[in-house]
Amino acid sequence: MIQRVDSPDGKMILGYHTQEERPVKLDKPIICDDDLAWLGEGYYFWVEEEFARIWGEDKKKKATGSYSIYSAWIMADHLLNTTFREADYFFFKECIEEAIQNSKNLGEEINLKDIHQYMKDTFWDELGVTGIIYDDLPINTHKTSKFRSLHRVHSEVKPLYYKKRIQIVVFDLGNIRDFKLHL
Repeated sequence: MIQRVDSPDGKMILGYHTQEERPVKLDKPIICDDDLAWLGEGYYFWVEEEFARIWGEDKKKKATGSYSIYSAWIMADHLLNTTFREADYFFFKECIEEAIQNSKNLGEEINLKDIHQYMKDTFWDELGVTGIIYDDLPINTHKTSKFRSLHRVHSEVKPLYYKKRIQIVVFDLGNIRDFKLHL
């Protein structure tokens, strides 16, 4: 269940930020600026602890042997909610399609980083969008070796993938409150 509260600053959603274990506790989330970040550069959070743990086990534990999960309240008033609001989903889809068409018109290679930069420059900043709530796919393919992949499926009833893996990307650190170590 998504935990929400109303505050004097507006509506907020509880999110979970997973990172490699570090000798010093973080006082703010770490920005993801990877070229393959599926929602662009920003601070990534899961809305359920279950998926923050899975992300820690699958991705973050590899570097140091363990991981930490932090929690924070995320300002929700200006998040584009592509998971639960139909209008936001179709708007998001149209923005991506416009960004793709723009790249084609310019004869540029279409890549994830450029698509998100176009959307930031053309839509998000102008409209005051501070982040995106997004439903990640329920199946991940993880390389377990050079030759074999492991398919991690998040469902007790296969192939009914009834659990949404919901993430939030926040574009501005100023929209994150009460960041602290959770686990």
